[in-house]
Amino acid sequence: MPCSSIHKLKLKLTRSKSLQLSTKKRIDLAVNLFGITSQFSSNLQKSFFSFILLFFSTFSYAQLPDFNLNVTAIDEICSGNGALQMEVSNTASGADITYTLYILPDDSTPVAQTSTNSFNNLFAGNYKVVATQSLNGDENTQEQEATINNLTTELDFEISHTTATSCNQTATLIVNVTSGDAALYEITSGPITVAPQTSNEFSNLTPGTYVVRVYDECENALSKTYTLILDENDITIEQSVLPVVYSSCSEIEITNSINAPPENPIIYPLTITYTIYPPDGSPEIVIVEEMTSGPELQFNISQSIMTFGEETFTVNITITDACNNVFERDNEIDPNPKVMLFPTEAYCGKFLNLIVNNFLPPYQVEFIEAPEDFIPSVFNEEYPGPYSNNVVVFETEGNPVPYGTYTINLIDACGRLGTHTLLLEEIPLEPNLVVNNTGCSVDSGFINVSIPDREIVSATVTVAPVSYENALPDDISENINNGALSLSNLGSGIYTILVIDDCGSEYIIETIVPEFVMQELSVIAKPNCLTETGSLRLASGHGSLTSVLISSAPSNYTPSLPDDVSENIADSGFFFMNNLPAGDYTFELVDECGFQYTENVYISSYISTPSAYTLNRNCGSFDVGINDSDDSVVSKTYWFQRYFPETETWGHPNTGSPYTEGDIPNSTTAIQILNEQTIYNIFLTGEFRLIKVFQPFNNQNPNDFCLDIFANFSVFSNLVISGVYNLGCDGGSGPSDVIVDVVGVGPFNFSIISPFEFDNGESNAFLNLNAGTYEIKVEDACGNIENTVINIENLLPVVNITQPNNLLFCTDTNSNSETFSLNDQNALILGNQNPNNFTVSYHLNQADANSGDNALPNNYTSTNNPQTIYARVIHNTLDVCYATTSFQIQVGDIPVVDDDQTISICDGSTTTLTATSGYDAYEWSTGETSQSIVVNQGGNYSVTIMNMFGNNSCETIQNFTVYTSSIATIENIETIDWTANSNSISVSVSGTGDYVFSLDGIIYQESNVFTNLPAGSYTVFVKDLNDCGIVTEDVSILNYPSFFTPNNDGYNDYWQIIEAQTEPSLEVTIFDRFGKVLTSFYGNHFGWDGTYNGNNMPTNDYWFLVKRADGTTHRGHFTLKR
Repeated sequence: MPCSSIHKLKLKLTRSKSLQLSTKKRIDLAVNLFGITSQFSSNLQKSFFSFILLFFSTFSYAQLPDFNLNVTAIDEICSGNGALQMEVSNTASGADITYTLYILPDDSTPVAQTSTNSFNNLFAGNYKVVATQSLNGDENTQEQEATINNLTTELDFEISHTTATSCNQTATLIVNVTSGDAALYEITSGPITVAPQTSNEFSNLTPGTYVVRVYDECENALSKTYTLILDENDITIEQSVLPVVYSSCSEIEITNSINAPPENPIIYPLTITYTIYPPDGSPEIVIVEEMTSGPELQFNISQSIMTFGEETFTVNITITDACNNVFERDNEIDPNPKVMLFPTEAYCGKFLNLIVNNFLPPYQVEFIEAPEDFIPSVFNEEYPGPYSNNVVVFETEGNPVPYGTYTINLIDACGRLGTHTLLLEEIPLEPNLVVNNTGCSVDSGFINVSIPDREIVSATVTVAPVSYENALPDDISENINNGALSLSNLGSGIYTILVIDDCGSEYIIETIVPEFVMQELSVIAKPNCLTETGSLRLASGHGSLTSVLISSAPSNYTPSLPDDVSENIADSGFFFMNNLPAGDYTFELVDECGFQYTENVYISSYISTPSAYTLNRNCGSFDVGINDSDDSVVSKTYWFQRYFPETETWGHPNTGSPYTEGDIPNSTTAIQILNEQTIYNIFLTGEFRLIKVFQPFNNQNPNDFCLDIFANFSVFSNLVISGVYNLGCDGGSGPSDVIVDVVGVGPFNFSIISPFEFDNGESNAFLNLNAGTYEIKVEDACGNIENTVINIENLLPVVNITQPNNLLFCTDTNSNSETFSLNDQNALILGNQNPNNFTVSYHLNQADANSGDNALPNNYTSTNNPQTIYARVIHNTLDVCYATTSFQIQVGDIPVVDDDQTISICDGSTTTLTATSGYDAYEWSTGETSQSIVVNQGGNYSVTIMNMFGNNSCETIQNFTVYTSSIATIENIETIDWTANSNSISVSVSGTGDYVFSLDGIIYQESNVFTNLPAGSYTVFVKDLNDCGIVTEDVSILNYPSFFTPNNDGYNDYWQIIEAQTEPSLEVTIFDRFGKVLTSFYGNHFGWDGTYNGNNMPTNDYWFLVKRADGTTHRGHFTLKR
């Protein structure tokens, strides 16, 4: 055997995983493998066997034994501190062990490799560890999966304070941790700062604003601001209020409102002291009241005090709390009546009302000054009193009070005086005037006049141009309708009209009717609620539109052109149309004057404005505002909402009142923000969004609104590291440079704290890092600290792009140019990345994609077919690099297929269904993919016929309806007999076919009933229209002769039922007129010969009874003639 063969065999054997053979079996195997026979000499065999034993001993040693692998997962408690610890046993002596790590489900791309017994700095997830044992060029493996659980908790806490007593000047702040594990507490800012401590309480703090920072066991820190306000009163005493009506002349009850701000609830007990200072300088009067409890924020106090006639005096109110804090107010008490005259509206003028407060009834009044023609008793029969109510009305229906100055004096039951003066002036009304000349001719001018709150009763033209047909002055009162003047068919020129209203007021209207000018068509095009569509309003300046025709439109406007859309003309004569695909249109219009218009209109679609807001993050709060310059839509409002995960609903940020998606937000379900307005100091966290509500077009329906959720953002109570990326993308500096994306309150400080310490200042980019694991620390302006552990080799670039599919637009117009919605590719390009963090733009060439210049609109109309589009992606907050890709847009033809087919098959047969030929692919509803299929059952079949364009296709469906048919089965034939020519046959059949019926096999009918038949024998034919066969059956219609003449002349010698021979079992019985049976016979008998017992019966009427085989009977009579 050649040595090369032995070498090959050795290589083959040593590569086997394991082979356990006894010495005897090894020799036997060698004899078989190497062809050793008895022809070899004994010595040679011994030598060879010694070689084989040595060979297989070496071979056995080279095979590595199976070993055991055990992987222990250490869960992630701090960010990135998870680990996997490996232990192997039963390994070969001297073998090397290496471990390879995969993050599942990707078990083909390793993320790390080590020869130590652990993988550290891992995040929570599912992993697979592959251990490889190597020795002398041989190796084998074991693998095990392990899961690192995420046991991290987000640190959060609340702050409160306590005092020993309500009068303390210092307090203790208490930090209550609501989630996470706190390790250290400190005050970083405030009247007093405190170094990190393990206690959650800070004692002896004076009032002020403090920043408290809490560290967790992972050295992350969260800061919050707390304003310490000691529990002390901050009471406000409002001005005293006197009763409207007094109960005494010597005493009155004064009432004061006591208020406190929400942050300072009232602390009891309180001592309330009233000090009354008499106007004559006599000693003050002191009244003291104690109040041990009461409301927290507001209550009223009332006290009866003495009066001093009509003199004004002062009452001091002092409130003293338990800490000797004093709050006081001086109140000037004027006990005299408070009188006020004020006008109310009356037709053609005003009425007067008198309101009186702080009086003891009854009282008298007197007008000491008034217009000459004002007689008080005419307007109030009780004048001058006495009155008891605090309101007195001076009015008479249809008679307003005169204009002028009124002064009234009032004396109440205590003799106290009140007075008031009112100047009542007439304000002339300004007539409403509308003048134009936009009708159908030069003499179609009009003047409309109305008076606010009045009706015109008379109108006269005093000045008019020479074209005015009537003599001047011209009474035109007949043109007054519903109190308004409407004058039409006027020529241009100067007009003066004297108008008198129903109050007798005169108005001189001087105006000019302008020259007739052809008006421009009013065109208002606005974006619509639906993406890529818009809305349109058209109006003629001369009258209602009567016809509107679209003569050209974008390719994705589906109706055939020209398209008559006149049905969209509203009752107002305006044309409204919605949901128009964006693009260029030409409209042909006619108005009621017969004027024709050709108008080119561009319909634009709505473009969301995601940057139309401002977000300022503060320590513990944030500000949000609207700054929207979009003028493409009208009636804009903006609404702010918060997401509530416990109910999975959006709603009012403060109350949580839920919002129903699709509804118009309101003050119950959202907070409204005006444009160019900012809401400050929002102390909330979570997910938030902004909604723009607008109207797309000036429709007659005011409730048509659109919704655009144009911004989503998250606010956290702490600092958040939202991602760490490498700069290995276009425009970036390379994968060894790292950038940190954070959300919080800037400025930020970035540093590396492991494996070395490096302060990077405010720069979030770490450059030229070697491969390895790093711990990065970020601190924000509020003192919050967040740490994260990264492995350079595991980082993704800032922008990661996915190759999208090509876009195909299918058309039946043979066009090579169509409009494509490029934004439809965004989701495919971004993949799993958060679309809120990225901006995708589209370009015509790679150079523009690289620079970001000349971005294409979302609705782009192709110029070549196919055409390459280039996409560019940037990160919204980390604009340091970009990524690009490309795809094709292509216009394809929709297959033109034959009409749908209806086919029938007979039971037990087959038919072939064949789709329209000439296309790339076919897919039947049966799953078959050939152009033709064979079917043997009825049903609905369809085939999708495709023009293929790479992986995309333009498709049309062709339908086939297959009916199963069969030869008929005659179930029953029913006859109606016994008439000469009015008999009928009804045929009942069963089967799945479509049947027609005949009595001659030539002429068929759809009805299964044959009428107006004479007696006789018939053959019924039933044919299947689908050519599945004909079935026949014989049937007879019976009748009887009305007479017979048994005179042996060979004619009518016997009487028998006509066609009786077709029913042999038919039984006939004949009676005379007295009911005596004369004879009986069957259907196959020749009949009655007119004799009875051999004797001829006389001429007379005779009766018969026919009984058929089915039991039915028929009676009748006939005449025997001699």
